Amino acid sequence: MEKHADYLFEVSWETCNKVGGIYTVVKSKASYMMDYYKENYFCVGPYFPDKVAGEFQEKVPPENIKNVFEKLKKEGISCHYGVWLIKGEPKTILVDFSDFTYKNNEIKTSLWQDFNIDSLNTQYYDYDEPVIWSYAVGLMINELSKQLNKKIVAQFHEWMSGPGILCLKQNNSNVSTVFTTHATILGRTMSFANEDLYSLLDKIDPEKKAREYNIQAKYLTEKQSALNSDVFTTVSEITAIEAKHLLGRNPDIILPNGLNIKKFPTFEEASIKHQLFREKIREFIMFYFFPYYSFDLENTLFYFLCGRYEFRAKGIDVFIKSLQI
Repeated sequence: MEKHADYLFEVSWETCNKVGGIYTVVKSKASYMMDYYKENYFCVGPYFPDKVAGEFQEKVPPENIKNVFEKLKKEGISCHYGVWLIKGEPKTILVDFSDFTYKNNEIKTSLWQDFNIDSLNTQYYDYDEPVIWSYAVGLMINELSKQLNKKIVAQFHEWMSGPGILCLKQNNSNVSTVFTTHATILGRTMSFANEDLYSLLDKIDPEKKAREYNIQAKYLTEKQSALNSDVFTTVSEITAIEAKHLLGRNPDIILPNGLNIKKFPTFEEASIKHQLFREKIREFIMFYFFPYYSFDLENTLFYFLCGRYEFRAKGIDVFIKSLQI
């Protein structure tokens, strides 16, 4: 496939900031994106001084980018240019918004006036912080588009980066935008609350339901990001169904998260490792249980899964039910 833009900016709250699974999504795809965009692919994330060690190597930005950074600095937006220390070492811009927080109420007011996003009584670290950051990112990308004067696409992941899209919209930017949701905020919240989400999709008022859970600001930000992006994507068919009902827009395309097959062992290697690790598991089980309770290790099946403890959203409930079969 040929690329259709000159530059691609990939924006995520988890760039150089490992707080969830999107960190791995962006990290694992970066080198492949560089096959298309070469030096014109940029990852964009937040700058947290205590988290960048071992993740980010700062460098001197090119003159055209430096000019934009200096302009933004006057508004309280400090941009750090360098590389993300992952495979391919993609160019990365981390945005420090700590001196931009004075714009918090002004930003939220503009999002209310232009997009009806009700963000009264939101908490700083829970909602305001990513909104201020992503809005600053939108301003940065808009200024870079003027400086570079090329075809630019910016992909924004999840509601935390969505205000960047809305900022570009407000500024009538010529940057084309892609919004990707990995799981809707309302769907995730309802699942956490043990609601049968998919049987209720046709019956609920999404905004009313979001207000019941006090997540209306996040929900409305996500919805408006989806509605105002040039291209809307999700990562699975099931999330696409959620998006249609909860956000009011069918995804234009589904972008499943992929696996890098090159990293997987051969069948022979997997067989050897299987035997070695099985013996380690049996040894652990023996030391853990056998002082109190013994059983036939040779005829015992071991099942396990890993991930964040999100009982319903991660399918732990389904896993436990399957054990009774």
